[in-house]
Amino acid sequence: MTATYAALAARPPRAARGRIALLLGGALLGVLAVISVAAPLVAPRDPNFESLAGLGPDGGPRDPGAAYLLGTDEKGRDVLSRLVFGGRVTFFACIAAVLLATLAGLVIGLGAAGLRGRAGGALMRATDIGLAIPGLLLAAAMAAVLGSGIPALTVALAAVFWAPLARVTYGQAVVVRERLFVEASRALGAGPVWVLARHVLPHVLPVVAAYAALSVGWAALFESALGFLGLGVKEPTASVGAMLGSGLPYYRTHPGLVAFPAVYLGVLVTACTLFGEGLRRPRRAGTAS
Repeated sequence: MTATYAALAARPPRAARGRIALLLGGALLGVLAVISVAAPLVAPRDPNFESLAGLGPDGGPRDPGAAYLLGTDEKGRDVLSRLVFGGRVTFFACIAAVLLATLAGLVIGLGAAGLRGRAGGALMRATDIGLAIPGLLLAAAMAAVLGSGIPALTVALAAVFWAPLARVTYGQAVVVRERLFVEASRALGAGPVWVLARHVLPHVLPVVAAYAALSVGWAALFESALGFLGLGVKEPTASVGAMLGSGLPYYRTHPGLVAFPAVYLGVLVTACTLFGEGLRRPRRAGTAS
């Protein structure tokens, strides 16, 4: 019993754990961002260059070695270079999609909270319809309709996440709009747009930002699923999902073709989760006190 109490006392407080998660997640995201921005400098070769020298004696991929640090794929292309450029596509496409979804979610959620009545209810019913559609099915349908390419992939992913972000925004805005300082602002003659922008939005943003950070990790998983299904970016452009799909036939003989993109995906999702949880925990700790 004494040992249990000692172990609990030795644990850092919740706010400290939140800061650690925030710093660790931010550091990982920073490293991935630097690699993505500096991809032409980091990648040792052209990611789309197909070379006969990159194929093994049997005409298949090469294993990792001195010439190719992570090996080559079935077309003799350098896996490390494709992972760097493919990670850049996944990283920035997911961030752009979540930013687009966050903007739409803020507008719809704040609009529904400010309008109230039938107009606000109609916006929330549209949001409920968006939440009712399975995310992967919606993303796949959007990708099939919009076609290949990074802009189409970004829009398809944004279509999945705007509804949850709108619901989170609305839930927080409904609570804030009933507080006394908001009522006082209305009593002094402030209009609904001013009240939402000046008083409600600053209190909603921290929660929405935390959820958006978590959503980037989910968007990376959705992008990988779309690429695996052949609905993401098309050859020769690389992405994490496309690399997972093309490497699947070789997972027994050349497991690195699947393992390396999977590790990148795991690091990205972990970084987003830590960063999002780090944004949430200090708020919880402050609220509890």
